Amino acid sequence: MDPVIGGTQTSHVHAPPEVLWQVVTSVGGDTGWFTPEAVWAARCGVDRVLGGPGRRRKRPDRPLRLGDKVDFWTVTAIEAGRHLVLSPDTRLPGSAFLELDVAPDRDGSRLTLRHGFVPDGLAGRLYGEATRLGDVALYAWMHRRMVLAAEDLAG
Repeated sequence: MDPVIGGTQTSHVHAPPEVLWQVVTSVGGDTGWFTPEAVWAARCGVDRVLGGPGRRRKRPDRPLRLGDKVDFWTVTAIEAGRHLVLSPDTRLPGSAFLELDVAPDRDGSRLTLRHGFVPDGLAGRLYGEATRLGDVALYAWMHRRMVLAAEDLAG
């Protein structure tokens, strides 16, 4: 059985890769996460109760770099214009990631969003299975809203 619990969404985007990358790297801070804020507020509230850092609303005022804090995430990998990986700073019974890839595609670009959770023990497996459907819906929403934002920005 694959130890990663998660999913992948991929879409063609009617916008050039540089415009899509601008949207991808705008996450956090005042921009938010292209999803309902109430979801993240609830998740971060639970995190604070569990002893984690909870909600931080900040990001650098420059292009993202390895190690940057973006709200309650850390940039764990970045290749300018192409690839961004974020890991949450929240308390989890395992580890998680959010990976965003931008590539040229025909007359526009392609956005691939991967999210995953690697459980640690039985508690992690139970947590991962309990949150699977919500995570799939949340990240599908994020993916779709990023596509629309890039297409709107490209005009």
